[in-house]
Amino acid sequence: MKKTEKLIVAILTITLGILLIAFQENVVKTAVVAVGVGFIALAFLDFINKSLPLAIVKAVCGVVIILFGLFAVRAVLYLISAILLIAGILLLYERLKSRNYCETLYERVISYALPTLCILIGILFLFNGGNEVTWVFVVGGIFVVVEGALVLVDAVLAD
Repeated sequence: MKKTEKLIVAILTITLGILLIAFQENVVKTAVVAVGVGFIALAFLDFINKSLPLAIVKAVCGVVIILFGLFAVRAVLYLISAILLIAGILLLYERLKSRNYCETLYERVISYALPTLCILIGILFLFNGGNEVTWVFVVGGIFVVVEGALVLVDAVLAD
C-alpha cells in the first residue's frame, strides 16, 4: 500500500473504532445499510448505461444487504467475525511462512500485531452470543482503534 492509502485506512479504522465504542451495534446496522445503498447507486448507474441485467442484480443485492442490516444484525456480526478470523489467520500464517526477519522490535510488533488484532476482534464478535452485549463492542472498538493507530504509525514512519 502507498503511504496515502495507509493514512486513509488508518484514519477510517480509528474512526470506526471510536464509532464502535460510542454507538455499539448501531454502527453495524448503519455500515451495512450504507453498503446496500452503495449497491443500489451502482445499479442506478448501470441502468443509466443501459446494462439492465447487471442493474437488476446489483439492485436486488442492495435491497437484500439493507434487509440483512436492519433485521439480521446477529447474522451480519457472525459473518464479519468469520471474515476477520479467516483474514487474521491467513495474515498470521503468511507472516510465519515467509520468515521475514525484522530488523527492529517495532517492525516485529507491527508485523504480528495486525493479524493478531484481527483474530481477537473476530473472536470477540463471535462470542457476542446473540445478545446485545455492549462490552463486546467497546472492547472491539478499542482493539480497532489500536489497530488503526498501528497502521497510522507504520504509515508515518515508513519511507
